[in-house]
Order: sequence, then structure tokens, then C-alpha cells
Amino acid sequence: MDVNARNPVKSVRTSVRLVETLVERDGATVSELAEATPVTKGTAHNHLATLRELGYVTKDGDTYHVGLGFCYPANHATARTPLANVSTGSVAELAEATGQRVDLVASEDHRAVLVHSEHGARYEGPEGVTGTTVPLHASAPGKAILAHHDALSPADAAALAGDGVDVDVLRQELDHVREEELAYDRGELHAEHRGIAVPIFGEARIRGAVGVLGPDTYMRGKTFQQDIPGLVISAAEQLTKRLRDL
Repeated sequence: MDVNARNPVKSVRTSVRLVETLVERDGATVSELAEATPVTKGTAHNHLATLRELGYVTKDGDTYHVGLGFCYPANHATARTPLANVSTGSVAELAEATGQRVDLVASEDHRAVLVHSEHGARYEGPEGVTGTTVPLHASAPGKAILAHHDALSPADAAALAGDGVDVDVLRQELDHVREEELAYDRGELHAEHRGIAVPIFGEARIRGAVGVLGPDTYMRGKTFQQDIPGLVISAAEQLTKRLRDL
């Protein structure tokens, strides 16, 4: 599960960090980027000027924004991701039935990436943003995916422990996920919100997960323990069938 580069290129990491910050802030000046990231104004300016020349960054006055140059690779990535091409009718139906947020998450290179999100009429909470990486160890969809990857290596365990995760507790939880095919998030991803997710398989391997996220005032009791799990299992079965029919 180790995806760390043996000889990482620092400048690439810097460019990606700057682009991610532009997305998070919906635009930023060189000074704002230098304050938000561990780079100098000169370094930030050089990276932004290069990205702008290539069409990946635009400039409006003193403020930089992510450019349309990212559209082509993004569309290509979506096209080659099987789960991103599955009809999302089941996701919309699940959002309508629960009234909460439903996320369709794809497994890619030992990451969990949100490829589609629907918000039900009664949902109140953080939005699901397509393309964002979902924490493997602190979200229901992430755990559903992580449980069906190879066992955690010592390096993986150390990395997770560095995030304040009790690795032994996580391993026990993943064992339960594999047994029950249900993963839970009890306020680990978003405070005062709970999540339930079910893995989605294709070609005998994990492809992703579908999950429901809602406030803990709603995700409790029978609703959390029986009603929502049943609905998510049904949606996962439909999505798995559609994935196989592609």
C-alpha cells in the first residue's frame, strides 16, 4: 500500500500544494499563498508564472485562480474510472429516501476519491466536492475501501499512527467491516455527523463505496443501526450490477 516516491521531486509537490491552496481559497494572491504554504513569495510567483504559461492557472488583477487547463486531464481521469461512469440514479434515490448526503467514492491507487455526491432535502452539513480525497481511516467510505485492500504494512500503520490513529483499534474495526460489509464513521470526519458505507466490487476487487452522511441527531437509534444500512446495501448492490454491465 506504500505509494511514496523513492526520489520525490520537491518542485512538483510545491506546484500541487499551491494549486490545492488556490482551490481551497477560491483564488489567492502571491502573498496569501506564501502565508498559507511553506514557500517564499518568489518561489510561489515562479511556480504560478509557469503554471499560467501552461494554461493551468489564470490571473485576475493580483489574484490567481485555477485555470481551465485542468479540464482535459480531469475529464480523461473520469472517463477511465469505471465507477465514475456508472449511472448515478441509485445515488439520487438513496439521497431522496434518506434526505441526507450520499457519496459515491472510487478506489484509486490506494486512495478514496469522491466522484459523485447528492444532497437530500433534509441534509445540513459540509458539501461533498467531486474530486476531493476522502480519508481512508476516518470516513465510512474510506474504511469500506481500506478494509478490502491488503493488510496494513508496518509502514502504513506508522503513517496512520502519525495522524493520531490507534492502529490496533483501526485493524479491529476493519476486520468487522470485512465481516459485515458495513463501515461506520462516528464523528471522525465531520464533527456531529455520522456516516455509513458499503463497499462496491467489480472484477473480483474493490472499486469503491457508497455512503450516507448526516447529522448525529438523525443518524441514531434504529435509523442508524437498521434503516440506513439496509438502504445503503441495496444501493451498493444496484451500483455493483451496473458496474458489471458497463
